[in-house]
Amino acid sequence: MKKFTTIKFLLTLATVGLLLPGCATRNVNPDQARANTGYVDFYTDSSGELNWDVARFDDRAQNFKSVFSELKPPPEGVLRLAFVPGHHRLRVTFLNRVIAKPVEVEVEVQNGKITPVRVTLTAAGTAQVETKAVNYGGTAKGRYGQRTKYSSDESVMYGLAAVADPPVAYQVKERMPYAH
Repeated sequence: MKKFTTIKFLLTLATVGLLLPGCATRNVNPDQARANTGYVDFYTDSSGELNWDVARFDDRAQNFKSVFSELKPPPEGVLRLAFVPGHHRLRVTFLNRVIAKPVEVEVEVQNGKITPVRVTLTAAGTAQVETKAVNYGGTAKGRYGQRTKYSSDESVMYGLAAVADPPVAYQVKERMPYAH
């Protein structure tokens, strides 16, 4: 019985390993570069905190697949993602800004190195942002009901541009010249 459980565990572990995407990881910052791994550092000159959304183009599916999307800014203002070495087509946008259109950038990821990608935000006009809030609860007449509140605000809309620099030697994020 113990042998069967061990085999079942190893098969499950192998299956999970095959199903996990080998393309990218969450925001990382190891002390040393890992074997067969290259890194892409996304950064801006913007002083505001930005919530990044990055997708990679999947040649088989012919569309973009999300590799990172979080509603909190990365530490030091730099988003570092790990990729397998090779050519990657990436799409970048921000979740907490009104963006006219996401930007696409082609990067060459080299083993054990960092490819810096500078993303610039440029004011491109204004946009009307509409919000809808739905509340459920008791009413003044004692019945259970729903209230919907609509509001709108004018917000700055940004255009994005991205430039990938040549790969550089690996260092932790805090030592990179573009870290805040």
